[in-house]
Amino acid sequence: MFYNLLSGLRCCFLGSLFPARMEASIFVGLHTLLLFAVTFLLVMAAVHRFRVRAKNLPPGPWGLPIVGSLLSLGANPHLTFLEMTKTYGNVFRVNLAGQRVVVVNGFEAVREALVKNASAFAGRPKMPLFHRLTEGQGIVSSDFGPIWREQRRFTLHTLRNFGFGKKSFEVKITEEINHMLAAFKEKGSEPFHADHILEISASNVVSSLNFGRRFDYKDPQFQLLVDMIYRFSEIGTNAAAANFFPFLINLPLPNIREMFNINDIITGFLTSIIGQHKETYNPVAQRDFIDAYLGEIARRQQECLQDEVTASFTERYLYHILSDLIFAGTETMSSTLRWAILYMIVFPDVQEKIQAELDSVIAKDQLPCIGDRKQLPYTEATLMEVQRMANITALPYPHKTTEDTELSGYSIPKDTPIYINLYSVHVDPTQWTEPEKFRPERFLDENRKVRNRPALMPFSAGRRACPGENLAKMELFLFFSSMLHAFKFSVAPENPQPSIEKNYGISLNPSPFKICTSPR
Repeated sequence: MFYNLLSGLRCCFLGSLFPARMEASIFVGLHTLLLFAVTFLLVMAAVHRFRVRAKNLPPGPWGLPIVGSLLSLGANPHLTFLEMTKTYGNVFRVNLAGQRVVVVNGFEAVREALVKNASAFAGRPKMPLFHRLTEGQGIVSSDFGPIWREQRRFTLHTLRNFGFGKKSFEVKITEEINHMLAAFKEKGSEPFHADHILEISASNVVSSLNFGRRFDYKDPQFQLLVDMIYRFSEIGTNAAAANFFPFLINLPLPNIREMFNINDIITGFLTSIIGQHKETYNPVAQRDFIDAYLGEIARRQQECLQDEVTASFTERYLYHILSDLIFAGTETMSSTLRWAILYMIVFPDVQEKIQAELDSVIAKDQLPCIGDRKQLPYTEATLMEVQRMANITALPYPHKTTEDTELSGYSIPKDTPIYINLYSVHVDPTQWTEPEKFRPERFLDENRKVRNRPALMPFSAGRRACPGENLAKMELFLFFSSMLHAFKFSVAPENPQPSIEKNYGISLNPSPFKICTSPR
């Protein structure tokens, strides 16, 4: 084949330009050069395979020049990675635009990395686009180290002081639930999209912790904030190519420009709230997380502490923590509730069982409370199955190794980006019987009590697990049980068979669907 190709080139170009002897000389030179190139590539391939075996690195595909395997990931990379396990196993390497990352699949491998070897996998890689947006600050994207540990410790400690995840915070959640149910009731019997109501309700819960207040559902600035959070989640993965090709950040590409515009809007909202708090700040009467953080900044300055951790306590770092909290508290929570409603209208028999259980425990004119949870095992089991099936954070923010380590018998060098495929954990056939089926009973034991299963990881695990897990579980239970106790949910006539297929984004979301509600 190579000989025929070169012969064709000679006939087309060389014969008319050079005499016969010179043509022959050039042909021999090209032929030699081609043989050298082929030999060189074969030798490099052999050397590469030898080095992989010598270092005991995970196996994986070669990929194309420059882009590696980036273009082969498709619209659903979590599914592509799961398919690749059939060839390379649960731990493999993949080249993403010249960056060698390790992908971890399956419950056992993920637990080994995140739980058994937590510190070694607690880092965060520097992703150019997201680093530009976050400045490497906050709780989610900042790298593992003393600054991250202290900022996270302070955040959790402060939020707990304001009732975060505690029964005392139940009052505020219930207050917001009443507003949400009233918004549902206003829709009457007409079909409607519940998305916006769910997003504002969820965002108001975390706002009461962060800002010390809730917002009216019709507040235009708050509506814009919530819309921008949803839109950011929707387009975030479309702009993520800039994390592998940083030069794209400075090009006028629509999705990237829109992400920066969204970031400007969110920055304006949060910095305005911080400014209002500074004007009304009273050190002896702290109202919320912002007040507590401003007080910590002042305390460290007064004590003249001179270290890198103290230097990190700034209004800018406060902004990034608020951004992390408001994103997680709005998008993740509302997405889960959206899936919960969808599964209830697709599986009405499950909804009926939940409502029968609720009616046996909760009076008609009351709402469920946290104290009722143990008496509502099927309701809680259904929520667990919703989280498993929805797989909202299929591919969470990447990790990075903080030291040379091992995983599933393979050597993983320090500073290797690690992609955790949580989707694969929730469909792992070694952990779940018929994982493709929606079956809440899998979370109940033979005595009909809730069965906690380690392979359910909607909040991830280890050092980088979601810090709001306790609040999220409380909030989900109260919202979900209250909605089903107050209303019967059914499909809209114009869409009698809504799809439960997932749309890939920062969160996995269902396609838009309308619902009908009727008071119970």
